[in-house]
Amino acid sequence: MDSQSFIRVFIPIFLCLFFHCFPCQAEAIVKPTTDSILSNICQRSNDINLCIQTLKSDSRKPSITDLVNTANIALENAIKESTATTSFFNSLQVSDGDQKKMEAIKDCARLFQETEGMLNLRGLDGDTASLDVHYALDNAVNCENLLTQPNVQIASIPLAIKKWKDSYSVAYAGVVAIENALLHFPYAN
Repeated sequence: MDSQSFIRVFIPIFLCLFFHCFPCQAEAIVKPTTDSILSNICQRSNDINLCIQTLKSDSRKPSITDLVNTANIALENAIKESTATTSFFNSLQVSDGDQKKMEAIKDCARLFQETEGMLNLRGLDGDTASLDVHYALDNAVNCENLLTQPNVQIASIPLAIKKWKDSYSVAYAGVVAIENALLHFPYAN
């Protein structure tokens, strides 16, 4: 066998063995780790540690394979929290029977119920997803304002709203991370 024939046979064999034995380097570039996905999302939240803890403790953690799946998990959690907050406000009673206070509480229940429809990724195509999701926070702030006018003083209300805002913060961070990725890599969608 001459040297040219040897090279023609040896190089393809070498390349096949090389790429067969060392594929993990290429996969590491293509497949982000759970920690890198969480870091990408949670750096945009109000509380990085709370965000990471929330997403890592979710029973769907094996679904944390990309930004979209992870953002959907965060959005689903925020929707559940919206439902719980709506139920919380619907269950409240005012001890003094003040009608204005009861109206404010019922309006808060309605506002949190509306947030359920705002927490989604439908606006990604029109670059409005984060704006759509941000409207949910506006509803929470509107609720807080409604409660101050008739001076509703129920100790559990600020805690319920804070719990909702924490959940919202994780969801919003996920949506912003996706929008940012699409801005820099428009063909990723």
